[in-house]
Amino acid sequence: MRMMRSFVLGVVVAGLTTAGAGAADLQIGRVDPIYSSSLFNFEGFYVGATLGAGAFPVAGVVGTVGGVAGANFALTDGILAGVEFQGDALWNGGGFVGFDALFLGKLGGYLSNDMIVYGTGGGGWVAGVGSYGLGAGIEMAVAEQLSVRGEVMATGSWGGWPDGGKATIGVLWHMN
Repeated sequence: MRMMRSFVLGVVVAGLTTAGAGAADLQIGRVDPIYSSSLFNFEGFYVGATLGAGAFPVAGVVGTVGGVAGANFALTDGILAGVEFQGDALWNGGGFVGFDALFLGKLGGYLSNDMIVYGTGGGGWVAGVGSYGLGAGIEMAVAEQLSVRGEVMATGSWGGWPDGGKATIGVLWHMN
């Protein structure tokens, strides 16, 4: 019994001295000034170019080539919100047939460290007609400040059901 008490007392003393040595390594009050996240930084301003196809009541089936500019900000660690402008030239086999210009809000979240999915909606003009757009997209980082995305969007005249749509792919440069 006495040997058992001596053994337990030795284990306790060894544990306390080890804990004290570990506590000496604590750096209270020092904070590392650099935060490193494994997530691609989709926050901040971005610009890009898109290419796609659409079908609209006024313009018919068209190809689209355009540009985007926007900004994203984090609501939480995994949820982003943003605003975006999209402008496209619409063309068919006969040439230029119109343009679209949409001002959109975005809300999305991370699927992985370098990929987000989002929903988008807003208003503007499609082929010269006041319209709205509702859509969804997916964006993936491919380099330090470069990402690619795919997006589909339903469009319609204000007050009516969606009667058109477009699908685009794009390349974006993030200025963060």
